[in-house]
This record gives sequence, C-alpha cells and structure tokens, in this order.
Amino acid sequence: MSSTPITQAVVLAAGMGSRLRESSAHLPKPLCPVAGIPLLRRVLGTLKAAGISEVAIIVGYEGGQIRDSLTQSSLGLDIRFVENTRYRDKNGVSLIAAAEFITRDCVLTMSDHLYPPVLVKRLLAPEFADGHCALAVDYKIDLCSDIDDATKVKIRDGHIDDINKQLENYDALDTGVFRIGPSLITELQALDREHGDCSLSEGVKLLASRDMFHTVDVGDARWIDVDTPEALAEAERDLTTFTVDR
Repeated sequence: MSSTPITQAVVLAAGMGSRLRESSAHLPKPLCPVAGIPLLRRVLGTLKAAGISEVAIIVGYEGGQIRDSLTQSSLGLDIRFVENTRYRDKNGVSLIAAAEFITRDCVLTMSDHLYPPVLVKRLLAPEFADGHCALAVDYKIDLCSDIDDATKVKIRDGHIDDINKQLENYDALDTGVFRIGPSLITELQALDREHGDCSLSEGVKLLASRDMFHTVDVGDARWIDVDTPEALAEAERDLTTFTVDR
C-alpha cells in the first residue's frame, strides 16, 4: 500500500462525440459549452479543486482545436497532450496512448462527465494494495435520467463483479471516474495485441476477475454524462449540483 498523494490525472478527449456535436455548432465534444464554459475546462477545474496538479489530455478527433483552446488561458495545471491517432477505435486504445504518463496511480476521467471535486476526493481517500484500481460508483440509480445509456456495475464485496451497459441485474452506475495505474495499461495492451482493439471496460473486467478492481461509493455527490442535447440541458438547469461541492 502507498499513502503518497495522487496528483496526476488522465482525461480522455479523443472521440468524435457525434450525438452532441450536431447540436453544438459541430465543435469537438470536449469544447461543447455548458453555461458558456467548455466541458473540458469544467472537468479540469474540478480536478484542480480536488488536488490534481498534472494532467495528460488524450486527443484525437480535432485535437489541434482542443490544444489551441487550452493554450489561450492559464488553468493553473501542468498540462500535456497525448495524440491518439486511432481515435476511431475503442476508448481503451486512447488510454494505451498515455502509457508513458501512467507510471503510478492516477485519476482517469472522461472529458464529458461533470461532477463536483468531492467525488474525486472520495475516490482517492481509501488505500488499496499495489496494482489495484478503483471505480467511483453511484448507488442513486433512480436519479439517472438516461439509464439505457448508463454503464451498470454489479458489485461483490466492494469489488467489481461485472460491468456493462446491458446488465439486467446491477447494484450501481459507473460514474466514469477511475483510480488506475500501470496494471490496467498492461491488461489493455495485451487485449490490443490479441484483438487489434480494446475497450476500457474489457481491461477493467480482466483486473476485476482477480479481485483487483474496487468500487468506491460517491455518496451524495451527483454526476452527469453530457452525451446528448438532453443531458446538456439538464446539466445547465442544475449546474451547481454537478460541478460544485455542497
């Protein structure tokens, strides 16, 4: 176990995000404004408030536009960009692109999920054995406005038992905020070599099969996956719920 503070994060921002892009002037999804501020900047602000100081942003589709948007202002973070040329593949490939950055435990988050800093702080509070990872999960299933698109999690003794959007029996929802390390990269690289592609969930399942992927309850913290125009409208209606500690 290690009590070294976790101050690094990886943000996945390489995908095309077609469902939201069509209603946001065709901007790349991470730059879609939520109450006037791009999604990605809101995520970075939350990470900074949670104690993160160094961030690797994985870009692909319209990566140059995303880079330019962040170089125009100081966010008070040490930001580096990692190019994923295979951005049309599954999201596990994006994480593999950041392998050189992930040398120790860090936060992994999506660029389109909004949540308050307390969610990250709760995820980072427990200590786990070396090589083990964790997922922030939400038991408030009834508050999810798009349950069909949500990734469901079956939990056993504080560990992930199964994770899939199509699960019929599940205990909580995947918030898209993880605590990971090199062990997950190793699993994803093996999957990619074997199949020529890999999803994040596939790598998670491999570690979970060895009881190496824990779950952490986010408690009363709220989050939202801003993946559709409807979700964007919901985020803007109740912005402080999803972005500010209460």
